[in-house]
Amino acid sequence: MRNQLIILSTAALSACNLLPLGSGGADPVLPAPATVATAPLDDATTSPQEDSIPGFTGTASTIAGLGDPTVPGLWMETPLVTTDQMAVVRSAKGTQVTLTLRPIPGEASAGSRLSIDAMRALGAPLTELVELKVSAAS
Repeated sequence: MRNQLIILSTAALSACNLLPLGSGGADPVLPAPATVATAPLDDATTSPQEDSIPGFTGTASTIAGLGDPTVPGLWMETPLVTTDQMAVVRSAKGTQVTLTLRPIPGEASAGSRLSIDAMRALGAPLTELVELKVSAAS
């Protein structure tokens, strides 16, 4: 019985170097972040053609999370635009802020990323996703 335990223990320990842990194995691969879809508004000013043109003039809805907290300023990275432009974003609570929309690749229905300054200005929790209504600045 004791010999069997020694053999099993030795086999189990020798298999440890096959695991990707510590310095003996490869680093584990982390999954890519999930993409959050946006919900269309029931607003007559929204049209699919307006969502991805450089001069965004419509109104759209997007779900946003926190962007890179080391980049200062009031901005939102979004696939709704193809060039930088000013816009007004409004939270579900009614708080709004004027900021710069910055283009990122992806479908117009993909999610967006807000600067930490914009999240704070909207009173949004930094660890949660927020639903926003985006309108071109006038």
